[in-house]
Amino acid sequence: MSRLIIRTAIGLAIGAFFVWLSARGWPMDRLAGVPTLSGPHLVVGSADPAALDAAWRSSDAAALRAAAGDGWAVDLPWILPYLLVLTIIHFLRVIRWKPLLDPIVELDFRTHNRIGAVGFMAMFIMPLRLGELVRPYLVKRATDGVRMTAVLSTVVVERVADGVTVSLVLFGVLFALPASDPSTSLALRGGAVAALAVFLGATVLLIGARWQHQRTVRIVELTLGRLLPGLAHRIVDILDAFLKGLRSLPTVRAFAWFIFLTLVYWGVNGIGVWLMARAFWLPVDLLGAYAMMACVVVGMMIPNSPGNVGSFWYFLMLPLALYGSGHGSTQAIAFGITVWLLQLLQQGIFGAWYMVRGQVAWRRVLEAANEDTTSLSVDTEAALT
Repeated sequence: MSRLIIRTAIGLAIGAFFVWLSARGWPMDRLAGVPTLSGPHLVVGSADPAALDAAWRSSDAAALRAAAGDGWAVDLPWILPYLLVLTIIHFLRVIRWKPLLDPIVELDFRTHNRIGAVGFMAMFIMPLRLGELVRPYLVKRATDGVRMTAVLSTVVVERVADGVTVSLVLFGVLFALPASDPSTSLALRGGAVAALAVFLGATVLLIGARWQHQRTVRIVELTLGRLLPGLAHRIVDILDAFLKGLRSLPTVRAFAWFIFLTLVYWGVNGIGVWLMARAFWLPVDLLGAYAMMACVVVGMMIPNSPGNVGSFWYFLMLPLALYGSGHGSTQAIAFGITVWLLQLLQQGIFGAWYMVRGQVAWRRVLEAANEDTTSLSVDTEAALT
């Protein structure tokens, strides 16, 4: 528990930094206010939905800021399809994990969905990416003889595939976006290149580890082992078990199905971001929505704060500067906070459903967060309860 408290404190510090970084220039007096309903619109302050709609149709960022007045507004009917998109995204995440997991252990869909829902919730709310361990840990507890490292290898493959996909998306769409803010454009392109290099490097490592298992372990022994033999020995133990998990990856056909589902998954994600941009009348096209989506994922390479507070909306809103709707726009700020809040609620509700019903105990999530390289490499008894 003390280790988890320390990690949470570090995560809170990261979150505080990004809240300061993003919110230091926010017009707080114009963001806060009593919301009112004006037809299908939720309005705060003197925002004019009709003028916002006209500004959106003309893609005029200056008119958008003027129409927002001393507040902001949202077109509520556009949020409904976004909630549907979030539900579709959840099931796509569950389904696309199955081709990777089946060669290790086949779970019925109800168990698969339960573990996925709790795991995705933990990924979003737990600091420093500790939630990534929850799905492998719950699979280990729910099955007999399945090592956590084998399941963890599937999560690593997921993250690498996601990283390569969104880095390519970000790298590609940035050249088609407006460049009204050259410094932001340059920073985003630099970040896209760096992320692409990292994830392509990880792809090469995974491919090498899949077909050159012993050689990969030997490389670790000859490099890190010469500097820190004790630490290298522990790392080799966990790496050896982990690489054996990689050898359980699916057939080419099943892996191709996983890649296809990954492309569909991120395609739907980008559409969801565009729907929310439209709900707030932001002058952003579909390419800009994909840039925002990819920017969030690349930004999540940085260890996250609890609930992704601060970092989520900071990276989500970065590409908006290219459209003249930077962090000073109340519409853009309300958009960023709302997208973060809806994702937090969706993932929290889906995971909490199984906890409230007693099908997964919260202590199992905490146990997963405290797994280390020693416990990861040791088989433990099966049982979810």
